[in-house]
Amino acid sequence: MKAQFIKKINTIEQGYKVANKETDTAHIQDQRITELETRILYLEDTIESLNSEMAEISQQFALAKNALQMMHKKLEQVSGNSDVFRNPADEPPPPHY
Repeated sequence: MKAQFIKKINTIEQGYKVANKETDTAHIQDQRITELETRILYLEDTIESLNSEMAEISQQFALAKNALQMMHKKLEQVSGNSDVFRNPADEPPPPHY
């Protein structure tokens, strides 16, 4: 991907080197256009990278959400079948000495 990116920049720069022979004004405009196109290419590359990262994070989030739901279901099963997770308010008071 980076190689394609650099190749695009080089192609743009080579195209503008030929056009730069006309006048100084045209040269300045061409430089500005080249700078803008380079910035756009960098921004496009950044957006693509961020998009890939976001897709990966979304997948990780979905897996974590599913794991949390499974743990919640198991906790409900365990608390329903066992006295391990009783409510302390339901316990009888301790004996007094």
